[in-house]
Amino acid sequence: MNLSAQEYLAKLLAKENLSVQHGNYSTASFDVVNRVLRLPLWKDKGKDVYDLLVGHEVGHALYTPADGWHDSEKKIGKIPRAYLNIVEDIRIERMIQDTYPGIVRRFKAGYKVLFDTDLFGTNERDINKAGLMDRLNVSSKGRGYVPVEFSDEESPLIKEAMAVKTWDDVVDVCKKLYDFIEENKKEEEKEEEDMPMGMSGDQPDEAEAPEDQDGEVPMSGDEPSDDEGDDGKSDGDDNMETRGEEKEEAPEGHETWTEDSQREREGDLLEMSPERRFESRGQPQFSSGISDKNMEKMLYTYPVAEKLRADRLEESGRDHSPYTHEACKLDWAETKVVYKSQANLIAKDFERKKAAYEYSRATTAKSGKLDPLKLHMYKTSEDIFLTSTNLAQAKSHGIVMFLDLSGSMCDIIEDVTAQAITIAMFCRQVNIPFEAYNFTSTAYWRQEGTGIRSIKPGAQEIDAENCKVVEMFSSKMNKKTFDEAAYIAFAIGKSHTYNRNAKYHMYASSLHAIDGMGSTPLIQTALLASKLTKAFTNKHKIQNTNLMFLTDGYPDGISIANDDAADVRHSREMMINFEGKLIKGQGGRKLYEEVLLRLKELTGATIMGFHLAYDASTFGQGYVNVDENKLFPDVIKAWRKEGFSAWKNVKGYDDYFIIKINRSARFDSDVFEPKKADTISDLKREFKKFSKSKKGNKQLVARITDAVAA
Repeated sequence: MNLSAQEYLAKLLAKENLSVQHGNYSTASFDVVNRVLRLPLWKDKGKDVYDLLVGHEVGHALYTPADGWHDSEKKIGKIPRAYLNIVEDIRIERMIQDTYPGIVRRFKAGYKVLFDTDLFGTNERDINKAGLMDRLNVSSKGRGYVPVEFSDEESPLIKEAMAVKTWDDVVDVCKKLYDFIEENKKEEEKEEEDMPMGMSGDQPDEAEAPEDQDGEVPMSGDEPSDDEGDDGKSDGDDNMETRGEEKEEAPEGHETWTEDSQREREGDLLEMSPERRFESRGQPQFSSGISDKNMEKMLYTYPVAEKLRADRLEESGRDHSPYTHEACKLDWAETKVVYKSQANLIAKDFERKKAAYEYSRATTAKSGKLDPLKLHMYKTSEDIFLTSTNLAQAKSHGIVMFLDLSGSMCDIIEDVTAQAITIAMFCRQVNIPFEAYNFTSTAYWRQEGTGIRSIKPGAQEIDAENCKVVEMFSSKMNKKTFDEAAYIAFAIGKSHTYNRNAKYHMYASSLHAIDGMGSTPLIQTALLASKLTKAFTNKHKIQNTNLMFLTDGYPDGISIANDDAADVRHSREMMINFEGKLIKGQGGRKLYEEVLLRLKELTGATIMGFHLAYDASTFGQGYVNVDENKLFPDVIKAWRKEGFSAWKNVKGYDDYFIIKINRSARFDSDVFEPKKADTISDLKREFKKFSKSKKGNKQLVARITDAVAA
């Protein structure tokens, strides 16, 4: 069997890029939410059976509403879920065959094979002595291959079930079938009660007699009872997302042994020999993404983070903690003055850029009034009217920023944090809404019992166990809270930096795990960023949200919690359901690119990337590989001169900047203090060096203000 051909067939029939997986599944299934078609590796069943499975499950993909299925329990109440399976199968199989008439023959031939191999348990039982739902199930699937009888009272219901058109029709028919069976059961019970003494089923010699009226007890003494066969089996949710849940206990008289038999016997049909295992290799690994519950665990709001820091402070003591370090607080009192000064200059520059934007797109309109100074030109020109200039209205902007707090950032984190604080001060001054977060993992910083949340991924969910996204500051904070938050960010940056020239030292080990450095979970952060950005944009009614990622390297690779039961052999390629759309990529970088493209679709934001580098070697560690463009020497030369390198529409970003960060020149002072000034030449050289270093460290702020001025 050509598994690739089956995959292509499924995608063509479904008219969408489904994720198709072959593995050690007990049956074919379709996840209507995540759009994943799972096909078993059955032995010696032939192409007709596989085409039947594909056609059936694609029918669910096209016609079964995910919302309807998940809400069905509210609508059907005590009615067994197996009723929905049977009637919905009737509907979707008729519709897929109506859509693709060429597959009708495959359905007939495929079901013939399945009935001949006794998948439904009909070879050892008289189907015409079974309950109504079992007879309906066999009749609809067999299409006359297995003769099935219905009474005159049952026939109208059967006809209605075979003609269902909508999901609501399915639910209504299931209710009618249930009520009909309940009414017949009550009548039978009443007849038994009205029987004369000695004719009831209470006689000892009849107590062990088979009750084949409803097909509940097998005709063969060697066949297990329904009660035995029901234990731990699926309830027929093979074609739905809920496949594998514990089987529901059907009410007495409503058992469906054909469904139970299918679940019991499917395992015997599997073939997972080494040869078939090989056929299942090379499939993309599928993930449903990160659940909303686990995303909530990833995010630490500022109040939550503050509570954790307070707990850590009480444990470690105030003297050595960066949160209360006296020298650091004095440093902050002086440094924030510099930040505010920088923010004021940036704000003035921003207003100039904004005004330039408005005037550059201004339009001139005639007022309809005569211009006295042009009246003498009335014979030679029609332009004798007064004009007015209409300035273009700039769009309202907002900024959502995610700052990399991975371990590799330790050499520049002080400078980058300084710029993030300055950007926040600027935004507050010109009333631009903003939110700033840092992101990393807690892999090496886990402190048990300190409030770090444990994140356990479900099957096929992206592992976000050690990921944390922490709110730094935002425009919703009042002045007091913002000042406190800015200091905390400042102190964290100071604690992590390797600045040997520092006047004092603080130890990162005194920080809470919430502020510790780890790795770079960019993909997980981007998935969470979608929800945060959409909420931010809606809250502030922003026309253009600028979504920014500040990092010094590549995204981490991701791991996906395996569906252990499937025993599927995967390639390096991964497929993720990102809010209803499947995206595919190999490795962390390629997948991240696709994530960014989808992120833009979902948020409508301008996606901006800032790669932070301090020399040519770290330049090459960026997300953009300039070697591919054969431009490395020229690009590096320009980057060193200008302090940044700008790229448009690169790797999922609308705008991508490689920013030169100078480790030797800290951002926290603009005071020129020459080390050597014995001569005028020394002074000039020192000042030139100072100016060059400061230019590079301000490029991040400059690029951001350019973006929001438009």
